[in-house]
Amino acid sequence: MSETHFEVIVLGTGLTESITAAALSKAGFKVAHLDENPYYGGDEASLTLDELAQWADERTLSSSASEPSRYAAAQRAKFRSVSRSGSVLPNSRQYSLSLSPSVIPSNGPATSSLIGSGVSRYGGYKLLERIAVFDRLGKVRNVPGSKEDVFKSKDLSLVDKRRLMRFLMFASGEFEGKPELAGNETTPFPDFLRNKFSLKQDVIDAITYALAFCTSSFDPTLPALHRIRRYLLSSGRYGASPFLVGQYGGAGEIAQGFCRASAVHGGVYILGRKILSITHIELSSPPDGTEPAFSLQLDDLEDRLTADLIISSPDYVSPELRSIAGLLPPDTLDASQGTSSVARCIAIFDGPVIFPTSPSQQTLAGSEDPSLTSADADLPVESDAEPQSKVDTAVLVFPPGSLPGASATASATVLLTGEGTMSTPAGKCIAYISMPIDSQDSTPCSAETLLKPYLQATLSSVTTISTPPEALFSVFYTINGHRELYPRLSTADSSSRVLVTPPSSPLLPESMDDAACNAEALFRHAVHLLRPGQAGTVEGLWPPLENQDEEEDSW
Repeated sequence: MSETHFEVIVLGTGLTESITAAALSKAGFKVAHLDENPYYGGDEASLTLDELAQWADERTLSSSASEPSRYAAAQRAKFRSVSRSGSVLPNSRQYSLSLSPSVIPSNGPATSSLIGSGVSRYGGYKLLERIAVFDRLGKVRNVPGSKEDVFKSKDLSLVDKRRLMRFLMFASGEFEGKPELAGNETTPFPDFLRNKFSLKQDVIDAITYALAFCTSSFDPTLPALHRIRRYLLSSGRYGASPFLVGQYGGAGEIAQGFCRASAVHGGVYILGRKILSITHIELSSPPDGTEPAFSLQLDDLEDRLTADLIISSPDYVSPELRSIAGLLPPDTLDASQGTSSVARCIAIFDGPVIFPTSPSQQTLAGSEDPSLTSADADLPVESDAEPQSKVDTAVLVFPPGSLPGASATASATVLLTGEGTMSTPAGKCIAYISMPIDSQDSTPCSAETLLKPYLQATLSSVTTISTPPEALFSVFYTINGHRELYPRLSTADSSSRVLVTPPSSPLLPESMDDAACNAEALFRHAVHLLRPGQAGTVEGLWPPLENQDEEEDSW
């Protein structure tokens, strides 16, 4: 390599790391971005079907007899209970399967970063068409997405509609000083809805698990209200839904877009090479910017790389660096949401997905933003004739205890994406299932045992197959809880030169916003440390875009 010294070396191409690398490169820092994987995205990658099968095989303990790298060993400790279907479907490259499924609030830090950085031009986005709840009677019921839906609903009495509208008005406003909330900030959210707004149980379930995305009946009220307000205020920016779904696999494709933005502004990328060692160079005097603080040796690369600052995914932090590594406080992550392990499933099945027809179905006509594109041609048009309709993107929520034989204490969330998201061939759909589990359970069940009932219920509820439906291909795995992934790490102080990227929320609509917020904190720390004289002049994460045509041609 002609250049081997960099101001910042970023390890891992997950979304937080990729946003940070793009912001630093755009701000004029010399950045090298490394990942042992041959693809972008890290734990949030979007993979072809063959890549997903290989990913699963590499994270089973019996899959390789060779000595794993530090990163590979960390991955096997993080991802447990991995199992997959034996045979892989044809047309593998037509699939783009996300390891970190997510929906993007239409108004929030993630969309601000996409637009401010120009990365929104590199991909496409669709509105989430439907959110529904699997109720205790075994039926799929739509969650009203607008005031019009509430008043047209046939499932609610007039009294229930008024009570629901009173709550929605409360939740969308400045509720912090309201008497209803006083003293109830930590009250379990379902109890708050029942005691303060006299809502029925089925309405409470819909609000708690499909609007607030709570994971249990014990989740506190104030964080749930904050989430609901964010989502209510996102409705109408690009259409009726508060959420967008990224095409080509979502988070992984978006992470690659930020890597592209970094490369355009001088970022150097090295993928698919093992990191053999990271050495801390002890300095005889306080660092003045002229001597590197770290040296890295990569497999099959003769020259060592040096850096003044390392920003790293936790999987790359060696035991030798843990004593000086610091974790920035994840301010956007509720403590209650960051400690559970999460069981996940990725399943492919024959489409289309069928949902109950919403009282008012709206297209995106007239609501597009020039900075965001959306494949919206086949969104449903208003029709009162059909009780059911095909959808391409939807979220189905299973409240605790709603499914016999499944969890009575935790909710499960299913994100459904079809061919319109450009992530699957025509006629196929993908179901992403996630459910928090107690990481302290001494006898945990496998991810497949936990999630198989939800997969079967989803396929039976949203497909038209007359025979008992089966997934064509599936992968199950468990991600260990964050308290297990960040042991013995102190909080970063102003002089920390090894920054470990903080975790994002496991909640479907929060992970993207968390990544954007965490990236901004990392960016500002790097500016303060490496260029203290310029720290006060940095107004925002993204400078104004210049020479956009030239930027497109240089990639």
